[in-house]
Amino acid sequence: MERTSGASGSRARNLVAAAIVSCAAIALGACTPTPTPAPTYSEGTCPDGSGVTVVVDFSEDLSDEIVVRCALGAQQSGIDALEAIGLSVNENEPNAFPGSVCTLDGLPTQGYPYCWSEGGFWGYWAADDQGSEWGFSPIGAGQGPLTEGGVIGFTWAQDFVSDGPRVTPGGDPLPAG
Repeated sequence: MERTSGASGSRARNLVAAAIVSCAAIALGACTPTPTPAPTYSEGTCPDGSGVTVVVDFSEDLSDEIVVRCALGAQQSGIDALEAIGLSVNENEPNAFPGSVCTLDGLPTQGYPYCWSEGGFWGYWAADDQGSEWGFSPIGAGQGPLTEGGVIGFTWAQDFVSDGPRVTPGGDPLPAG
């Protein structure tokens, strides 16, 4: 019996080897962990100007919660800072004040037009730093950029009455009275 080992046998072995190597490469690639995205915020105020401190006062009329977080790094706008601290943001309809916010984390649940022309609005406040006092912002939350070390605040103004957040720009409760 005559044995033939010609080129077709080696070609078959090469194809099998190439298929095994390809499958191994695909399997190893699937095992490579996806890099974890860098955090975009930390709880509490920003230390040493490492970002923009964001205060959101949901007021007694909504959830009565006060959120204080640091949006790490410079922020292009108040809306970007809200998103950086993990809150969902819906801006108002186009015919409302530019850059104004309609709902934060789904509140108020009635949405537009309640959030602008019927029930109240999200007041936008600003302070130069954590030791300053709140001032009502004359620009919308869509404006920027915001400087690191700055502080912004949002408070729900039920019936269009807004006194600013119930905490200082440094995150401390306001004195009673």
